[in-house]
Amino acid sequence: MAASERALTMGNQHERVTPDAPAALSVRGLRFGYGRGWTVHLPTLEIAAGEQVLLTGGSGTGKSTLLHLIAGLIDPAEGRVEIAGQGVHALAGAKRDLFRGQHVGMIFQTFHLLEGFSARENVLAALMFSSIPPREHDRRAADLLARLGVQRIDAAAGELSVGQQQRVAVARAVACGPALVLADEPTASLDPENAARAMDVIQSACRDQNAALLCTSHDPSMVARFSRSLALESIATFAGESNPQEAR
Repeated sequence: MAASERALTMGNQHERVTPDAPAALSVRGLRFGYGRGWTVHLPTLEIAAGEQVLLTGGSGTGKSTLLHLIAGLIDPAEGRVEIAGQGVHALAGAKRDLFRGQHVGMIFQTFHLLEGFSARENVLAALMFSSIPPREHDRRAADLLARLGVQRIDAAAGELSVGQQQRVAVARAVACGPALVLADEPTASLDPENAARAMDVIQSACRDQNAALLCTSHDPSMVARFSRSLALESIATFAGESNPQEAR
């Protein structure tokens, strides 16, 4: 390991953090609200390159909204979000979409795989946004899926087991070599044994790609897996009733 890197060990979890590199994520003065009701203010949040952070909080507290703000899927009322040194909301339209595709991986609770497309094609779709030469896309997709244990890479995603679908979703999230992976309650619908397996896959894939990870969960057993755990209510302030978009 280079001298500029430090290893953090949590049981069998090994995390590579590169403090000299630009922060994977930097949030300053972020404020967002729905009409005149619920609002959230996040003064600051920073995640180092390669760092893995857990964000905890109950249902409806705004965890998913925060991830959407970070990814640039919705715009804040004020504040700044930087990923790998680039202001996300300073980009508009196709430029923001392209930046997100190249630098941000997203893992959803329900996967959001492309129906009717194979596992390989789902990863190839993500690689369309990458700066990786197109001639290398097929090999990279196949290699990633193989390393993550996807056994039928040319089968339609809907024909795969839930566990195999999640591995495809992880492969898609890290395919472009993102600076940051956002995982939104990725184990919420899994039993404890399968949840542990899923997190092993997610965390190891991020380490292999040296991607930072911000994972949300309301499961207290997840805390031990991370070198840093933050309760949303400890880093953000809220006004109004629970988030109407997350409480539905």
